[in-house]
Amino acid sequence: MEKKTVHEPNTHPKESTGVKLGKSFGSMFKRLFVREKDPLSVLEEEALQTPTQTIIKNFIRTKLGVVGVIAFILILLFSFVGSELRPIDESYQEPALSNVRPGANYLKYPSAIVKEGVKEISSGISFSVALTNQGNVYIWGKQPIYLSGRATSIFKLPKDFPQGKIAHIAAGDRFWVAISEDGKFYGFGYNNFSQLEVPQNVKMKIQTTAVRQLLAGEGVTGILLENGEIYIWGSTLATRQDIVPAAYQGRIVHAEITPLNVVVLLDDGTIGVFGTEGNEISDIPEELTDGSVKVVDFTTSGRAAMALDSEGKLHIWGSVMHGLLNIPEFEGNVVDLFGGKNNFGLLLDNGELVYWGANHFNQLKMPKEAKHTKYVAVYSDIFQNFAVAEDGTISAWGHEGFIFGSDQFGRDNLTRLIHGGRISLTVGAIAMIISVIIALIIGLVSGYFGGWVDNVLMRFTDVVISIHFMPLAITLSTIVTGSVPEMYRIYMIMVILGFLNWPGLARLIRAHLLLEREKDFVLAARALGVKQRNIMVRHILPNIFNLVIVNVTLGYASALLMESALSFLGFGVAPPTPSWGNMLDSAQKATVIEYYWWRWVIPGLAVVFAALSVNLIGDALRDAMDPKASEK
Repeated sequence: MEKKTVHEPNTHPKESTGVKLGKSFGSMFKRLFVREKDPLSVLEEEALQTPTQTIIKNFIRTKLGVVGVIAFILILLFSFVGSELRPIDESYQEPALSNVRPGANYLKYPSAIVKEGVKEISSGISFSVALTNQGNVYIWGKQPIYLSGRATSIFKLPKDFPQGKIAHIAAGDRFWVAISEDGKFYGFGYNNFSQLEVPQNVKMKIQTTAVRQLLAGEGVTGILLENGEIYIWGSTLATRQDIVPAAYQGRIVHAEITPLNVVVLLDDGTIGVFGTEGNEISDIPEELTDGSVKVVDFTTSGRAAMALDSEGKLHIWGSVMHGLLNIPEFEGNVVDLFGGKNNFGLLLDNGELVYWGANHFNQLKMPKEAKHTKYVAVYSDIFQNFAVAEDGTISAWGHEGFIFGSDQFGRDNLTRLIHGGRISLTVGAIAMIISVIIALIIGLVSGYFGGWVDNVLMRFTDVVISIHFMPLAITLSTIVTGSVPEMYRIYMIMVILGFLNWPGLARLIRAHLLLEREKDFVLAARALGVKQRNIMVRHILPNIFNLVIVNVTLGYASALLMESALSFLGFGVAPPTPSWGNMLDSAQKATVIEYYWWRWVIPGLAVVFAALSVNLIGDALRDAMDPKASEK
């Protein structure tokens, strides 16, 4: 039978004559003026690669290894560079901001309040409420966490809420209240102390007397009526803020609630205070109470107060913390006073702002436009500040929120995670260096000399292996707790981790040394009279160093996890010094696991990612150094 030749159709497009001529001239030009490299055979190509180049080439081919390197570099930058850019004050605590959920939108107010005009702005620990000139209410920020008691959403307004008819608002720490033009009271948020429920006697007063001012504090609500009477309710059992002196009732012009007291301005221009006695705010300067000066306005912070008299002079008293009593120099007349929890501020007649106090949450970081903007009103509460300009625009500065939430003491989890990573990564690295040094010395000496030296060192290794790490570390940490400085405690953890983690690597080095010492290059070195120390260090060690690197990489991840485990159990790095392990310590409580997920999920993920990235690098190095992986 004759075979028929089947011609397949040409699927490639036919090149034009111009294209062919162009390629021909291009090829001729290269042959005339460009020297082509001689092609290398496979053997020649491999011969030009050093072992290190081969390992790097094989490592780059491993995608997971490259991912591990990138991830670990990012973790190092996050911890070490971040700690320089974001310093920490380990002793600082802010209980008012405890267990605040992650968020960073505390200063992002709705644009509608600019259009409608601001009448009042009041802020809680993680949210703010604004009342516009049209009687509408707007809320922004983050919902606070409530563990027990009665509570509602601060954002969800009921259908019968009279938007457009609200007369006053006030925000407490985890709640806010409002009162309508017809005297109806509304409350939202935390209600564990019944601060959102108006007492019956106060309800009757509201129906017959207009409200001058609505007040709110830490679990406390109050109303100041036009007839000068004030009523306080809520969490007042310990502070006695609900007991108003008879000499004040009916004479109050303005009032502000602090955590322990209520400060009032009376109709004769004097200052009064009631609530807890014997604190900084209750110790009012004599000239403010005896009528020698007439006070026209005042404001309060958490533990201090400031008053302005009729002659424009400022009077300040209270706690010296955060430099609150140190009024900065300024030019101009004071138009308004305002104060946050740890700050004071002045609005001058030229529209400029003067602000001083603490700066833990960027309270002193004034907006750039403040230098050339004339403001007419400022609203400052807790750690958020809002200044209204002549044209109605708003400048906001202060606490923007916690990106990773806060812990039980109101400390920023992001800052503690950064500095905790530096501690955990450093402890693991130093411990691994100690472990490698011990393992190299014992492994090299034992494997090279053999005999009774080998027996003694290996039996010592068996003894160390028999020591359980956790019981020893816990015992030592318990013994030295409180008796040594924190840094020495950290050094001790490094030494313990390093001293108990070397036996496995030492045995591995010994095993490979037993193979290497019988090879020809070692015998030749001995025959030439090379010193035994030089044979071990210069001839044998480079041949097993790749193995050491792989095991060090994998061992570092184990040391990192071990430090975290010790701190988690309370026997490692002790608070307030942060580490990833002691940040996880709170996860032992069911309440934290259920309600405050950011306090254990985020540091837990940091430990997992760090250990995983190191393990990926170690696995990739092991594969890259395996001769079989280099075969084509």
